[in-house]
Amino acid sequence: MTITLGYATLAEARAQLSITDATHTTDDTVIEGIVETSSRAIDLLTGRRFYLNANDETRYYQSDNGSLFRCPDDIGTITTLKTDSDNSFTYSDTWTVNVDYWLEPVNAVLNGRPYTKIRVHPTGNYAFPNLPKSIQIVGKFGYYVTATNPMIHVACLMLVNRLFMRRKSPLGVAGTSALGTAVMVAKRDPDIVALLAPFIRDLGPA
Repeated sequence: MTITLGYATLAEARAQLSITDATHTTDDTVIEGIVETSSRAIDLLTGRRFYLNANDETRYYQSDNGSLFRCPDDIGTITTLKTDSDNSFTYSDTWTVNVDYWLEPVNAVLNGRPYTKIRVHPTGNYAFPNLPKSIQIVGKFGYYVTATNPMIHVACLMLVNRLFMRRKSPLGVAGTSALGTAVMVAKRDPDIVALLAPFIRDLGPA
């Protein structure tokens, strides 16, 4: 098993494809590649990723609102939040959670969702500077802290099935009808679209 950061396992993908013979491993490498490809396609389609980085990452941002920062990345946990108010890139202002800021949605963890906004505490010591690369966040980023959402899991398996079968229709023809006319592969699977739609990243106004 070589799948990394995939939203389904090889065994689950084999079951989805009705490969029940344990000795039939001819296509396993191909299937693993399709699981990986399907997972990254879901990331691109939704504008987010459904796993957390294993170790802390340092990311930089800019806010056009001094009291509210809408993060373009999903936040799992924050280790440190610092800002640079004088464009020196020294990040000398270290914020304290629940003193200088809080994360929103406030019930995100209870609802199995990530944090997407940072709001300045009314009595806090700082505001977000409107300067390039003025916000430094060290932490873990991604949609879920503990597990992949079942809807993402099912969408991945459905996409694996679709792409695996697609190999047999390289010109977009899935077969022929009873009348002898070509049956074309649909450009989009409405069920996959419906499963992913609620997770598409919204970067609109607060």
